[in-house]
Amino acid sequence: MTDSTKIRSVSDGSARGWGPARIKKSLIVLLAVLAFVPLAAAEKYQVYLSPLPHNDETQPLIIGSKGTATATLDGDTITISGTFTGLSGRATKARLSLSRGPGIPGDAQFDLTLEGDTAGKVSGQKKLDASQLAALRSRKLYIQIDSEKMPSGHLWGWLLEEHEIAGEDVPVKGSGYLPPFAVRTK
Repeated sequence: MTDSTKIRSVSDGSARGWGPARIKKSLIVLLAVLAFVPLAAAEKYQVYLSPLPHNDETQPLIIGSKGTATATLDGDTITISGTFTGLSGRATKARLSLSRGPGIPGDAQFDLTLEGDTAGKVSGQKKLDASQLAALRSRKLYIQIDSEKMPSGHLWGWLLEEHEIAGEDVPVKGSGYLPPFAVRTK
């Protein structure tokens, strides 16, 4: 009688069922799966454009103008696309600006493409540097659309992380979406 029992070696992994052939097959399957999965998902932001509440004689409160936009950050490139309506005068300029925090006007970073008159589209794509990326992630970048009647800003909207927006008169749990932020005063 011949003993044909193979002795499995612990050193090559075959004693546990993980021999070279099984490892090779597993790696092929893993690489095939990874080929179809993006390494990093794009970050998504949303903007609600509205008039900043001016109330002096040079910048009266404008009611009825509004807009929305989305921004997608893929790597360090931001892509912006939005619409607006109800301006009291022709739209003249759109830009992405940097502020100290939500609701606080700041300085223009770069111009956006503007199409339309009192209603239209805003769009743009730009590679952001490290400080602009940090500003985006801390809710300090905003879109500003100027018009003939309000040359220093008709519509404003800060880029906030994508979130659910409840409709008018729709109850929400808690206080709704209020982004956390801190602003240095000096």
